[in-house]
Amino acid sequence: MISSDAMLSAQTARFKGKVAVITGGAQGLGEGFALRFAREGADVVVIDLQHELCEQVAARLCDDCGVDAVAISTSVADPDAIGQAIRQITGRFGHIDIWVNNAGIYRGTAMEELSMQEWQMMLDVNYTGVFVCTKSVAPVMKAQAYGRIINMSSIAGRTGFKNSLAYCSNKAAVIGLTRASAMDLAPYGITVNAVCPGTIMTDMIRKVDADICKNEGWPVGTHITNKETQIPMKRLGSVEDVAGVVAFLASDDSSFVTGQAIEVDGGELLI
Repeated sequence: MISSDAMLSAQTARFKGKVAVITGGAQGLGEGFALRFAREGADVVVIDLQHELCEQVAARLCDDCGVDAVAISTSVADPDAIGQAIRQITGRFGHIDIWVNNAGIYRGTAMEELSMQEWQMMLDVNYTGVFVCTKSVAPVMKAQAYGRIINMSSIAGRTGFKNSLAYCSNKAAVIGLTRASAMDLAPYGITVNAVCPGTIMTDMIRKVDADICKNEGWPVGTHITNKETQIPMKRLGSVEDVAGVVAFLASDDSSFVTGQAIEVDGGELLI
């Protein structure tokens, strides 16, 4: 019989020798993913436009987890910049095993007030960035005949939310991109899956709460309180809840799972 200590040790090191890249990794879910991979032995690359936060997260991973961590400050929607980042990563590590397309932004704007500028900004980060990064990293993963690409969608891509037209449509498009790219890349030993978080307690949900409460004339915090009451599990999700699913999809345990969109929402879509 395998001891529980041995099982824990094996899990802790299951990404040892792997390189995981997290876009939007300077805070929120992305920071949580970076920490989860580092704790399980992976070397981590944090990509984010927020240069100082990006550097701080990478330094923390090096100091606390004893892995090699790199910060790259660039835009996910810029093909040239992402190409340069990939050359930098492969020059340092020689390979890229896991790529998490996490970078995203939310604006809660009514349809009539949604400007083309805001529409394009959200489209660039939430959808085009996923395409750019997937297309750019695919040749590296094809050459090594191995890869795990995980795209962050949302339950917003499964349903509709008031004053969230741009965000909902972006996240729905990510699911379509996930399924199509999974078909293209499956013959090369590369899996592509999407994760659809529900209401997760991060800075983004606080921003969502503030926007919704402003639009509805509610006190700040009302939206979050309502969600806690409505979700069947009677709580908001944690970063760790989502990180566990991302880690599974990045692991060898998910080697026959591709083209899926997995909801992590405490049953929120059931209501």
